[in-house]
Amino acid sequence: MSAPRIVVIGAGSADFGVDCLAGIFRTSGLHGCELSLVDIDRDKLELAERLARRLNERTGAEIEISATTSRLEALPGADFVILAVAIDREATWSRDHELALRYGIAHYAENGGPGAFAHACRNLALVLPIVRDIEQLCPAAHVLTLTNPLTRICSALNTATQLRFAGICHGIGIGYWIVATAMHRELELALPDDPRFVWRDDMIEHFEHSQRVAKERYSIRAAGINHFSWMLAVHDLDTGEEVSELVRERLVELPPSFEPLTRRLTDLFGLVPVQSDTHISEYVPFTSTPDSWAKYGIQLYDFAWASERRRVHEHALRSMADGVTAVDGILGADSERVEFVIDAIVNHAHGYEEALNVPNHGYIENLPWGAVVEVPCIVDANGVSGIHVGRLPEPIAALCRTQLTIADLNVQAFLTGDRRLVHRLLALDPMVRDLDTAVKLGDEYIELYGDYFQFD
Repeated sequence: MSAPRIVVIGAGSADFGVDCLAGIFRTSGLHGCELSLVDIDRDKLELAERLARRLNERTGAEIEISATTSRLEALPGADFVILAVAIDREATWSRDHELALRYGIAHYAENGGPGAFAHACRNLALVLPIVRDIEQLCPAAHVLTLTNPLTRICSALNTATQLRFAGICHGIGIGYWIVATAMHRELELALPDDPRFVWRDDMIEHFEHSQRVAKERYSIRAAGINHFSWMLAVHDLDTGEEVSELVRERLVELPPSFEPLTRRLTDLFGLVPVQSDTHISEYVPFTSTPDSWAKYGIQLYDFAWASERRRVHEHALRSMADGVTAVDGILGADSERVEFVIDAIVNHAHGYEEALNVPNHGYIENLPWGAVVEVPCIVDANGVSGIHVGRLPEPIAALCRTQLTIADLNVQAFLTGDRRLVHRLLALDPMVRDLDTAVKLGDEYIELYGDYFQFD
């Protein structure tokens, strides 16, 4: 494939959209491509376009850039479509959490638990019309989606379309932070006095640095479902040695405040979960009360901190777009790795990706065939192909199967508008402990977000 046409829908996103742009421009194998930026927010789109033109100049990429608020203009002939879209992400996320809390359910409310139902339906209302346009205007395109809740969005793509797709998430990086913390002596990393994760700028800096250092020394092989995958093996790249057992031993030595839920699950099931206590707490039945959150030190996403951080980030982006400051800061930042996937397909590079979300074609033997799983993948001119990892420990597989059934019910409920399926999926959810609550909470979410989705 030469000079691919790449469409980024949601290009104005200050996080995912800008990450995608920076990754594309610094990837030499994509230089000379066509890049179309799409966003319904004209101000953010204009900012993304100006940043793209500065990145183009800085890298000498000679990429042909266009920008539009109409995806119908951008999609014809696209080879790749990147979806980085969401509906009012943090305001609705906060409401999802608060509504469930009124029923005594404490949960992170992003990718699992009752709030994930509402989150999925809002974003499916946004994503599926885009997908229908892709089917009409560029049916051969590779669809790369970053929209959460990723398993449920990908399950809808898998169920309701014939499109080629992969779900992309940076969650594997959290695993490297966990490994870096456990193996800090080998990596010569200084730990904070209290190594637990908190939503604070200095902790984010330490978190990102730890990941980068760990990736230079270790390789994680993980599998499961998005935000609920498990380390099957950890290898020392210097020696070739498999060090999973050593990682588990070192976790025990850390201060008790460090990821207590992760460590308890490791103790019980024998594998280390990849994605931190906040995310994995959404998928298990024993973290759904305020008391259990206190017990495990689980914290909600810090919406006020995130809002201020975004304000500062957008100010910096505008300074770059205006030519006041250099764009090198975003060129050197970590990305979601979308550019690596596209580059490997375009240039038949046989790239290896540690974690992509794809239909299970026997890659995890004891999870349902065709369900969306997160596994290592090979990427080449044929697209994305999962790697066979065998069987998960059966208790872990059982937890994953429940979530995959819930995801399927969520998609079917949205596609059919059948309220009974909503009640059933919430009754099945391990965070809901009462059948009446499943019905009442489902009905309240439906009423609260009636502007986005309707059920009979």
